[in-house]
Amino acid sequence: MTPDEQKTIDRLVQAVNFAYSSPGKTFWRGFLWGLGRGLGHLVGWLLLLAALIYFYQLSGLSRTFHDLLDTLGKISQSFNSLSR
Repeated sequence: MTPDEQKTIDRLVQAVNFAYSSPGKTFWRGFLWGLGRGLGHLVGWLLLLAALIYFYQLSGLSRTFHDLLDTLGKISQSFNSLSR
């Protein structure tokens, strides 16, 4: 190992020791990392959901599903009126 490589490794070890020597810094680093990751997941899921809803409406299935629910509602009302 050359002296330059040893210097680089020593500086890296010092940097790692400095970064993880304080429990407070470690806590906040982990907390912020988790918060960022959670927000990233949330944004990703919202984009996916928005795309699915858009394609659902674009395909015409929303109207078909709405008509089916109306039909089921009318059947339910007719059964309720028969039981009275």
